[in-house]
Amino acid sequence: MRVCTNTGLALVDGPRTGYRIAKVSYGPLNPLERSADPSEVRSHWSRFDTPGRTIYLADSKQIAYAETLSLARASSDFRSAVDFVARHFGMSWQDAWDEVRNDWSRNGHMTPGSVPAGWRDDHLVYQLKISSPAPWVDLTAMESLAAVSAALGPNLRSTYGVDLLTLSTLTGENREVTSVIAEWIRTQIVDDGSYPAGVKFHSKLGGGACWAFWMRRTDDGLGNDPVEVTEEHKILKTDVDMKYVLGLYGARCH
Repeated sequence: MRVCTNTGLALVDGPRTGYRIAKVSYGPLNPLERSADPSEVRSHWSRFDTPGRTIYLADSKQIAYAETLSLARASSDFRSAVDFVARHFGMSWQDAWDEVRNDWSRNGHMTPGSVPAGWRDDHLVYQLKISSPAPWVDLTAMESLAAVSAALGPNLRSTYGVDLLTLSTLTGENREVTSVIAEWIRTQIVDDGSYPAGVKFHSKLGGGACWAFWMRRTDDGLGNDPVEVTEEHKILKTDVDMKYVLGLYGARCH
């Protein structure tokens, strides 16, 4: 790691390899394009999305599974649906839980405590190599937190109520905040004259690092980005990394 003399951001070198779990129908290199429209609601964006396209990868398969299978935990949306059914149909909470879970399963959704076989069939584990020579910004470093705070602190405070930028801010659920930070970093020119390839950050679920890569060439209509799929694997019910993560979540796979 080194500190950029232009921006104060902590930098780590590429290229980078990692794991990504994606639907077969979309593939691993075709993320949703985010709009630059300032009225765009960013609450549904991924953590360090910016206007354009962003690819995420994890240092290990376990971290990739942890991020992807977090929906196997009981989400607030699921609990809200259960509460609604129980309240409006006069059912016990457990009966409402079973009813909503069965309904979600019929519609192909991942439900708390269970990963359907159809989900495994629809997804693959990809190993990616990003061979960009540009450095990455390490958002796990205190130097990067200090640099972002110096540049964006007043705006984060007045607009989003963030008085102190910490790692908990970056792993929190306010995607307006994290995407604004990412958007600022993406525009910076570091001391070797390049733009950052992306950012390194902690998985909010623990276990290690994740990486967000901004697809600048694709976004600018300049051709393909320096990303390649080096391996791809089916997700088997016996996958030891998946079983380990589901065991931590108290969930199982069909």
